[in-house]
Amino acid sequence: MLINCDIGERGVAHPIDDQLISYIDIANIACGGHAGCQESVNYYFSLAKKHNIKVSVHLSYPDKTHFGRVPIDIKNKDLLHALDQQYLLLSEVKTLKLHGALYNIANNNRQLAQLLIRWAKEAGIQEILAPHNSEIERCAKDINILYEVFLDRQYVYHSHRLSLKNRAEPGAVIDNIEDALQQYHHFKQHIVMIDNTAHTIQSHTACIHSDSDNALALIKAIKNV
Repeated sequence: MLINCDIGERGVAHPIDDQLISYIDIANIACGGHAGCQESVNYYFSLAKKHNIKVSVHLSYPDKTHFGRVPIDIKNKDLLHALDQQYLLLSEVKTLKLHGALYNIANNNRQLAQLLIRWAKEAGIQEILAPHNSEIERCAKDINILYEVFLDRQYVYHSHRLSLKNRAEPGAVIDNIEDALQQYHHFKQHIVMIDNTAHTIQSHTACIHSDSDNALALIKAIKNV
């Protein structure tokens, strides 16, 4: 299973990001919506090429105040303009990963998913990181989907669908390395455990958030270094 990580969210040459990028398989480079700038994009794109790893553009609601992690009231045309501006920072990359609230809402909201897929096709995006059985997957008929799961987040099962537990709820973030590593091994078996019940989940790539306290320790445990 490929390991992906959100990179460049804390500026240029962040010591943790610089180490993480030497272990991961995909770097999701923040392009200024929730974090990042042209300088950090250039720096981490160059570093990713040096380590010969895949890059995705990490696009978000234009909301640095809340780090893109809360829904915002924004008109469709303004959202699409914001995505255009972010994508200009790294337009040669054709793999996309949405961030935070935009990611979560789009995966569960058909209208937003359709809007974003239309934008992605016009932008020439060829591949998207998204959950299995999501609205993004359903709408992305001509775009390859890499099924994504999260190593450092808890899941819930509601309305016959798996989704991430809201960050505002207790236990939503997995802080313990052993628990995250166990979840990684469950994902390799195509299951996720919720309240001692195994649910089937499909995964091509697993995400580690770079701002998690245990990010570097977890990736080293996975890679056995």
